[in-house]
Amino acid sequence: MRNFSVNNMYLSKLQRYILKECYFSKNRAKLKVDFYDFYPKKELKTNKIAVQAALQNSLDNLVAKDLVAAYGHKTAKKWFIYKIKLTGQGRRLAKKLIKNRQGKLPIK
Repeated sequence: MRNFSVNNMYLSKLQRYILKECYFSKNRAKLKVDFYDFYPKKELKTNKIAVQAALQNSLDNLVAKDLVAAYGHKTAKKWFIYKIKLTGQGRRLAKKLIKNRQGKLPIK
């Protein structure tokens, strides 16, 4: 996966997708299962466990970078994330990602 740098913070395509989807949702919060749309349906059928692991790792990394807040429960060994919400820093970064992509079109 190719990474993208914003303010010396490297983000994968999946992480950028997560930030943008949360930014455009009404309440800025999304369920974890909504992010499976990033992958083609064929890949979901064949590599479901790998897709789940990649999504979980991306969400964990975004939480570690303080871009999203995770809601779920934690066991002794693992985090089970159900829902995420953008933090203030995450909103600013998502807006910057969208502006970089849009070019000259104004954004509210």
